[in-house]
Amino acid sequence: MKELREFAQHKADFDQLNTRVLGISVDDKSGAQTAWQRAAQQQFPILSDIDMRAIRAYGLVHSSGRVDGADIAIRATILVDENGNLLWRRASINTLDTETAQDVLTRIKQSQ
Repeated sequence: MKELREFAQHKADFDQLNTRVLGISVDDKSGAQTAWQRAAQQQFPILSDIDMRAIRAYGLVHSSGRVDGADIAIRATILVDENGNLLWRRASINTLDTETAQDVLTRIKQSQ
């Protein structure tokens, strides 16, 4: 949630670079709605991907990652161009290993 909140606080910076932020959550619609309201501060959409189709398409599933053997999503930050081409991605190795908004803004500037 901290990462979403930080990205929301930098919305104007992303807008200035003609960049849209989108969150993807494996929570159900209610959970994604809560994240959108509380963490993203309604600054960008949060996609509810409960069946993990988008997460799987980007190769961001840790198979049998939960204690009960269920799959979990790998926390990641990806940069996609206007044609849907992947420009850059960084998968986290744990929940504390995340990109800051400033890190991502720098990546965007480098790709332009």
